[in-house]
Amino acid sequence: MQVEVVWSDLWVPVFLMMLSVVLDLLARRRRVRSSRPVRPGARTHWWWLPFMFGLSTALGELAVLLDVPGAWTTVLEAVSYVFAVTTVFMAVRVVLVLLVRGVRRGRTWG
Repeated sequence: MQVEVVWSDLWVPVFLMMLSVVLDLLARRRRVRSSRPVRPGARTHWWWLPFMFGLSTALGELAVLLDVPGAWTTVLEAVSYVFAVTTVFMAVRVVLVLLVRGVRRGRTWG
C-alpha cells in the first residue's frame, strides 16, 4: 500500500520546533529578569514539548517522504516512537509539577 505524503506536511512539525525554541528563549529571558532563585526541581521545561512532538512527527514523515529503505524506516520509526513516549512522560511531569505548585500556593490553613 502506497502512502501519499507531501512536503507541505512538514510545515507543522517544523513550526512546532521553531515555536519551542522561541518559547525557550522567552523563558530564559524571564528567568534572568526574575530576582528570586529557582528551586531545584521546580523547572518543568514545558516549552520543549512542542519541539519533541514536532521532532517525532517530522521523523515519521521524513521516512516516507525520502522513500528510505525498509531497515532505515524501521530505525526512524523506532526513534520517533521513543521521542513520542518521552514527550508523553514530559507532559505528565509538567502536569504533576503544576498541580503540586497549585496545591502549595492554594494552602491557607491557619
